[in-house]
Amino acid sequence: MDEQGRWQELPAFLVSVVFGEQAEQIVDFMQLNRSISTQFTLLILLFLFPLLIPPSVQAAKLRIDISSPYVRKIPVSLVGIVPATQAQDEAKAASRIITRLAKDLLFHGFFTVISFDTGIPGKTPDYKVVGQVRNTPSGLVVELRLMDMASGAMLTGRRYVADYQDLDRVCHRFCDEMIRAITGEPGVSLSRILFVSRNGSGQEIYSARFDGTDIVQETDLRTIVMSPRYSPDGRYIAFLSFRTGKPALYLKDLTTGRIRRLASYSGLNMSPAWAPDSQRVCVTLSKDGNPDLYLMDLNGRILKRLTRGPGINVSPSFSPDGKNVVFVSDRSGSPQLYIMDLATLKARRITYSGNYNTDPQWSPKGDRIVYTGRVNGRFQIFTISVHGGTPEQLTDSGSNENPTWSPDGRQILFSSSRGGGDKHLYVMFADGQGERRILKYGTSDYFPFWGPNLFR
Repeated sequence: MDEQGRWQELPAFLVSVVFGEQAEQIVDFMQLNRSISTQFTLLILLFLFPLLIPPSVQAAKLRIDISSPYVRKIPVSLVGIVPATQAQDEAKAASRIITRLAKDLLFHGFFTVISFDTGIPGKTPDYKVVGQVRNTPSGLVVELRLMDMASGAMLTGRRYVADYQDLDRVCHRFCDEMIRAITGEPGVSLSRILFVSRNGSGQEIYSARFDGTDIVQETDLRTIVMSPRYSPDGRYIAFLSFRTGKPALYLKDLTTGRIRRLASYSGLNMSPAWAPDSQRVCVTLSKDGNPDLYLMDLNGRILKRLTRGPGINVSPSFSPDGKNVVFVSDRSGSPQLYIMDLATLKARRITYSGNYNTDPQWSPKGDRIVYTGRVNGRFQIFTISVHGGTPEQLTDSGSNENPTWSPDGRQILFSSSRGGGDKHLYVMFADGQGERRILKYGTSDYFPFWGPNLFR
């Protein structure tokens, strides 16, 4: 059988054998998208289809491993944040700051917060936030200081001038200051997430704060959109869209709001992944026949071809140092994870458990890779060492897909159908603990991506 004939036969095989009970939905999807090439339809089925079904003072640095069940959570008191006078608006603002800052700290998973004068019996804070809120003609002046209760030293302090509606942003910024002062590393309170949301028959790309608040619509293309990805510097969003009737890659410049085409070669243009320098992307193109990985600049110029078959090569993700790429290939007969050294272009397989593993994302810490694997007909989230070995299954409720790391590498965001047929966004800690839903916006929300901790 020639190459074209092989591509035409594979979808029927996937529908009848691989997807089983989902066969009817897949057939409907293919009938609605007859204009899409057979090759692209196959790739959607293999790697993307499950996601489309609607259903300042130097402080002592603490190295906190929240994946350990034995870590002691750090008690922090916020009772020292007070209004400067008896004015009602100042009291209201102080209360809002305490509530919002407490939520931000608790989201990170390694703090216990003492928010009110009653405190927590038996808890003595290691740190205390003190400060005041004063209403002035220029706005609310918020002064906050983080104190080390053992030494009495101020670890960091900031002064902000803001309107009442901007107090949440003040809290996000000071929370990040606190975490840097206490741990020596940034947190996630200045990060944003991307996702695709479906309402009825339409879908668009949206962004939100790390906790699912402050939702902003990023596209108005009224067509299929997939795989939104923030650049590491936070300036761009790369994504796939059928804006012109065929799959192409686009960039949105967040400084101007302008959307421009990145790549629209013949065949496939998909799976954008940013290099750490924010100047290059790794993508899948099939312009030369086989779906392979290519490195290109932001003008769509191909810099290097990374794979030359065999099989399908998709879903790349860079290592933090930019020297390696993890990707999915079916060269062994089923979708599995491989790591390629970009200097030598040599690839090694790292997953051997399960016959369907896809959608990898490299941890910002550099030590592990999160991915989706199929278990008993459903998709679950796993992590595995970059050296391979035994994977760790993190989820078991519902179908869970499209995992993405928080910028500090301590949490994982993903879409899940638990609690019903439609997908919405959930987050958990890197050890699988603390699963909670953070966003339910459309009838279905999927393709999440956690951006950098740079959105002040």
